[in-house]
Amino acid sequence: MSEPARIGLTNYRWNNNLKSILLLAAFPLLLAILLGVIFFIYGLLTIGPPGSFRQFDPFQAFGLPSVLGTGSASDLALSAIYSWWPIVFGIAAIWIIIGYFFNDSIIHMATGAQPVTREDAPELYNLLENLCISRGLKTPNLYIIDTPAMNAYASGIDEKSYAITVTSGLLQRLNRDELEAVLGHELTHIIDRDCRLLIVTIVFTGMISFVAQLLWRSVQVTSYARRRSRDGGGGIAVMMLIAAAAMAIGYLLALLLRFALSRRRELLADAGSVELTKNPDALISALLKISDNPDVPHVPTEVRQMFFENPPSFFDLGGLFATHPTIEKRIEILQGLGGHLPESVAPAASPAEAAPRAAGDMPSGMNSPWD
Repeated sequence: MSEPARIGLTNYRWNNNLKSILLLAAFPLLLAILLGVIFFIYGLLTIGPPGSFRQFDPFQAFGLPSVLGTGSASDLALSAIYSWWPIVFGIAAIWIIIGYFFNDSIIHMATGAQPVTREDAPELYNLLENLCISRGLKTPNLYIIDTPAMNAYASGIDEKSYAITVTSGLLQRLNRDELEAVLGHELTHIIDRDCRLLIVTIVFTGMISFVAQLLWRSVQVTSYARRRSRDGGGGIAVMMLIAAAAMAIGYLLALLLRFALSRRRELLADAGSVELTKNPDALISALLKISDNPDVPHVPTEVRQMFFENPPSFFDLGGLFATHPTIEKRIEILQGLGGHLPESVAPAASPAEAAPRAAGDMPSGMNSPWD
């Protein structure tokens, strides 16, 4: 039974690496498409019908040679992409380089995480080190977020930047076995290359959000200047519509990118924790405790998808775009791996249900997360 699991995990890690490469390759292309969409919308709002007298020529205003020669909105969009693609690709390359060298600093700055040493948190450090020794891994860096919320995340793209971060609330509420189970979960994300793929998607969505915010701030500056000069507001309305469209497109792309992130990664990380600690009961207990208070409000939405638990929001459309399986689903899988609910929450079992289940056996009709 161990051989199929090993093959399945190897394929999963290979797919994560492939997705990371494909997303990086698609990044400049998506930015070019976003540029084209913005100019297409701008053209629809500013270019008059064929043969009409136009007081404003967007081609001349932006110094764009016509690619199609039609003077239409589509022509404007293609002309913008054709003329400015080197700039778009250059910006994408710079952003990727920044993400590669400074991803750890950016993520920890966004979450407010602070580094800790063995002297600062000896028990936490020893738990993680022991787990790493059992797999022959270098111990990741440790960080703590000072918040009563209970959560954790793994980050980094190589051995130099790999890190595991926990909240102070997690350290206060979880016992030793539960904390070890959470660390095992996050360490599995590092082993499976999940955190690398997550960081690539955060680089994507961060850049798209940056472009949308830049457009919106440009609208605000232009609006202020127009009010000062008592100029007309028609141009401002056009720019506001473009900025709003760019923000909507950016949000849609961010949602679509979530489909590149299989929610199965959390089930595999849970199973990986069980493999490391041999204690599914501790992980079930940790999940129940964390579900009481997992929210860290100051952390950006894009980064929260890296967390141990990220409850679905209103904008996830009933879980369609949720980044994590439900707590109930995760506990159900762990019960199939031999785990049991704590006595304080476990329902009374019938004699048949109370019969011992061999570790690794799954409930009827349920597939193993390793398959």
